[in-house]
Amino acid sequence: MNLRTLFERIIWQRHDKKYIEIVLFPLSLLSLLYRGVVQVRYCLYQRGILRSKKLPCKIISVGNISLGGSGKTPTTHYIAKLLKENGFRVGIVSRGYRGKRTGKVSLISNGDDVILSSRDAGDEPYMLAKKLKGIQVLTSKDRYQGGRYAIEHFNSNVLILDDGFQHIRLQRDIDILLLDSRTISGNNYLFPRGALREPLMNLKRADVFLITRAESLDQQRELANTIRSIKKDAEIFYGYFQAKHLIDPFGERKGLDCLKGKRVLSFSGIANPERFTTSLKELGAIVAKELIFPDHYWYSSTDYKRIEEISREVNFAVTTEKDMVKIDNSFLSKVKTFALSIELCLDREEEFKEFLLRRVGAFSN
Repeated sequence: MNLRTLFERIIWQRHDKKYIEIVLFPLSLLSLLYRGVVQVRYCLYQRGILRSKKLPCKIISVGNISLGGSGKTPTTHYIAKLLKENGFRVGIVSRGYRGKRTGKVSLISNGDDVILSSRDAGDEPYMLAKKLKGIQVLTSKDRYQGGRYAIEHFNSNVLILDDGFQHIRLQRDIDILLLDSRTISGNNYLFPRGALREPLMNLKRADVFLITRAESLDQQRELANTIRSIKKDAEIFYGYFQAKHLIDPFGERKGLDCLKGKRVLSFSGIANPERFTTSLKELGAIVAKELIFPDHYWYSSTDYKRIEEISREVNFAVTTEKDMVKIDNSFLSKVKTFALSIELCLDREEEFKEFLLRRVGAFSN
């Protein structure tokens, strides 16, 4: 068992054996301490001792309550595109995790041109900037400052906070919370003993719940019942992420049929790499080799050499869009590589669009 597998078992699984709980007791204590800090901070904002700030535009937060990927970035992409198509001046403000640019506010894209590199911007903001034309993408640890910049320089009337649920320092008009089946089926501890970033009781802050990656109707019902036990009038929608096409390093699209029967190398540095590899297999690819790297990983020359060696034994390599934006061009010129493009699909999609546009339109000018 490798360290990654061990870590996932600790934070996601329930353990009935007492000796395991004894071994993990120090992590349980740290989780309780972390829970206390989170709840005290929340109470200070709730009682007005700490003041949240408000911006003169519509604010939509897209976030989650657990560690790992729940699909925040493709959901942000979906919402930004929808709002732009309906005439809103949209900006995205991200934290810019693992990006090297350290200023108060970094402009990744002005809507026409991508200004910073993926290394400076961070992989997810850079990917959004590459995919969304006519939409400004900024990074700032202080989302209020990032939002002010977007309003002052681009006259934005709707801002989307990518991974913004915990950033309660900035008031928002719509809080969209993503949940997947592992959130409820886990051990319900906060980090580091579990995978939760906040207690489940804090679900009540959200306005809209988007259940993603529920593998069965029973899991959907379990998630919905958990949500409604905390917030009775919750607006709940169901979504999933569907592969649309492959993209080569030059941005050219290729149909998914070219995966069928092909021996491929799957490599990725994302929160849930197993889901990525499973998607390739479901699309008909023969995954001859899988390489898994940590989330938000930056590839080294050693990694490139290893991938290049393995790629000689397969038809081509396949990675994620988030990984593709970080890969050196010199490597891509040597190894035939495609990125699998995925998009958010929604049940009751028209109802979701109508709900969102109605709420945004009520506050925008």
